Amino acid sequence: MDTVEFSRTVPREIVHRLSLTEVLVTGALSRDEDTLDVGVQIPRSHAFYRDTVGCCDVYDPMVLVEAARQTLIMLGHELFDMPFGTKFILREIMLRDLDPAALAVGAAPTEVVLRCRILRRFRGREGVTGARLRYSALIGEQVAATLECSMSWVSGEHWQAMRDEGRAALGLSAQTAFTACPAPAPPIGAALVDRRDPANVVVCAPRLMPGAADRAMTAPLVVDTAHPVLFDHPLDHVPGMLSLEAFRQLGIATAVASGALNSPAAVLTGVSARFLAMGELDLPVTCESLPVSGNGTDAVLRCTLTQQGRPIAEGEVRLTLPPRLRTPG
Repeated sequence: MDTVEFSRTVPREIVHRLSLTEVLVTGALSRDEDTLDVGVQIPRSHAFYRDTVGCCDVYDPMVLVEAARQTLIMLGHELFDMPFGTKFILREIMLRDLDPAALAVGAAPTEVVLRCRILRRFRGREGVTGARLRYSALIGEQVAATLECSMSWVSGEHWQAMRDEGRAALGLSAQTAFTACPAPAPPIGAALVDRRDPANVVVCAPRLMPGAADRAMTAPLVVDTAHPVLFDHPLDHVPGMLSLEAFRQLGIATAVASGALNSPAAVLTGVSARFLAMGELDLPVTCESLPVSGNGTDAVLRCTLTQQGRPIAEGEVRLTLPPRLRTPG
């Protein structure tokens, strides 16, 4: 039986990465018209996806989210014949049914097969304009997680017109070079969001929202356009993976402050997001997090990113303490 390839990564261009070390996808093998297997290798050492204080023995599940995102870009080029220069727009992404034990770090990099099922092809006058996929992340015979991802794509010319129109609606000029709006306050302490490296902190010190009897918190987003992973290549907007990381980090801080979690050293066991509008780099972005449930060891939080009062992304995160940290205090 044919198996997916793990001996090398795919060309960086077809997953829109600049650094070779940020390419997670190793190959693809078609099963039928709507099903294919995609190879992914998770590195044992990574400056962003392995930067954790409390969960060093388990891979960060967010690396599977990034792999799913890269996969859909690759399929846009390779399966749907979108030319280079096409712009890809992440619409929705979801990770669920996570088995943390399957993501235990071993003595070698972990090989994952993303079994992808095309749920829908979005069509326009010029053909396929996007797709929605469901993934089962297989490590050996074990399903480590399931994911869904929805993405659309447009020509470079359409993208520029859309971006110019969106910026004009916000009173901004069209630009070709973007400088991020500086954060108005210092980032939160790295350990408080389960990070060791302060460069990987993406939210400022949070505060309770006015009148927040529900313990909702808000914090400015830190947009570091020099970050080697979140801004692997130049972008003119807030990237989706930065939004997800903000949800996770402010979610941790909110859950601990509200008592929904007993420790910030939590594993991300679920995340979902809808991306509603482009976040501009040169305007402040605010992240909000609201506890939905929590028992000290498992918490769910609803999160939103806003800019000039409009939501640009919304979603939920589920955070779970590993067994060794489930004793209160």
